[in-house]
Amino acid sequence: MDRSDYENPKYQRAMDIIVGLGRSKAATEAEILKAFADTLPAFLKAATEDKDFGDKVFVLFEAVAKVGDAKKIKRHPLRPEGIDPEVEKLREARKPKAKAKQKPEPKPEA
Repeated sequence: MDRSDYENPKYQRAMDIIVGLGRSKAATEAEILKAFADTLPAFLKAATEDKDFGDKVFVLFEAVAKVGDAKKIKRHPLRPEGIDPEVEKLREARKPKAKAKQKPEPKPEA
């Protein structure tokens, strides 16, 4: 591509459209995340009305959260008591399994 392609108004318009699509997608994703964040307090309140469901919700949130975030979630006023063992069990289950070290195969003698 030579310099004249960059100066071509059609080329520039196409590049503007591509950049605009990327921005539009990012804005849509941000709006979706904001909708979840705005709805979360009402969801947690409704979830904890059913003890079993509320327990599962908090266990899953803590188990998938980063350690620092899990500590903050632990202080939530709606968090059910006594779910620590379930959280730890799920955290352990989600950890990647360590690959067992295999002994290197002996080199064949020549």
